[in-house]
Amino acid sequence: ALAQAPPVKVGLFLPYTGVLSVQGTDVTKGVELYLKKIGARAGGGETLHLKENDEAKPDVGITKVMKLVERDRADFLVGPVSSVVALAVRNYVHEQATPLVVPVAFTRVLTSPQQASPSIFRLAETTDQSNYPMGAWMIKHTKYRKVIVMATDFVAGRHAVEAFMAGFKAAGGEIVKEIYAPLNTPDFAPYLAQAGSLQADAVYAWFAGADAIRFVKQYKEYGLAARMPLTGHGVLTDDTVLPAIGDAALGIVTMHGYSAAVDNPENRAFVRDYEAAHKVWPSRYSEGGWDTAMLIAEALESLKGDLSNRDRVREALRTALPKLKLPRGSVQFDAYRQVIAPILVTRTEKQGSRIVNAVIDRIPSVSQEATWGWWHK
Repeated sequence: ALAQAPPVKVGLFLPYTGVLSVQGTDVTKGVELYLKKIGARAGGGETLHLKENDEAKPDVGITKVMKLVERDRADFLVGPVSSVVALAVRNYVHEQATPLVVPVAFTRVLTSPQQASPSIFRLAETTDQSNYPMGAWMIKHTKYRKVIVMATDFVAGRHAVEAFMAGFKAAGGEIVKEIYAPLNTPDFAPYLAQAGSLQADAVYAWFAGADAIRFVKQYKEYGLAARMPLTGHGVLTDDTVLPAIGDAALGIVTMHGYSAAVDNPENRAFVRDYEAAHKVWPSRYSEGGWDTAMLIAEALESLKGDLSNRDRVREALRTALPKLKLPRGSVQFDAYRQVIAPILVTRTEKQGSRIVNAVIDRIPSVSQEATWGWWHK
């Protein structure tokens, strides 16, 4: 009798504790929902997923990735959420040549010509792909000309608002002040006081997860929303945190790569299945996990489960993406295996009893190369 092929192992390294645990949990839910849909089988064999908590810490992240590769013999890696962790594991993943699919971490340098690796495939837009176009969009579609920037003081936050500021200033806008707060800030009062003492047309912010919940609520409580409308990157009003923020989120305009309110057959089916499983709408992280699992499954199908040649595995991942009908729409990889994707402009509004990120504009097929001219010389 023929021996049964060993299962394909997909190793997830994501934060399951701490301020970014919401993102890690949602990615995992998306991965698991898709694997359940296909019966955890792809390419003619069983697919297992292994979970490791990287705690959004670079030292923990590299330890967990080494465990997944060297002890667990993972065939694919999925993660991380933190851009700092992504940069920490980049060299190890490159040297080991284990394919890594990145659903969240979006620091621009990871897929730049200097850092891009043939083993790293990113499904999230870079810090530039959404934040840089937002600058020109605001000049064209709003009356905001003087803006205060507020963000979390770590790689993702700083890279995101740097891109926005470059785009905003290139379009003729003025940055009044930059204000940065540490990750996991319990009370934003000192930072909001700084912003409140200044004259500006709006605030552009980047805060994620639990920080986003606290920041948006306190921004409303301190009365700043009435004087300076709050805008920012989509992490500020992620679908997954909107129920916790409540009415304080209403009216906020953001730009990002996915909203559960996207109206196409694939997304309607995804939202329906996700809500049935988890009683909430999916977030951009859930969709990223779903897309990641779909990409790996499609590659396995094309390989018929044969993972003996790493070059063929990487090529299968690269060529699989344009074949997929993702909830966000049609996407593809560029030459550096960074996704080229549509960018959505959304406004939070109440639809029935639910607060949603309603799509108010769409910029099709934004590439990293179209948005990196301000820093990549």
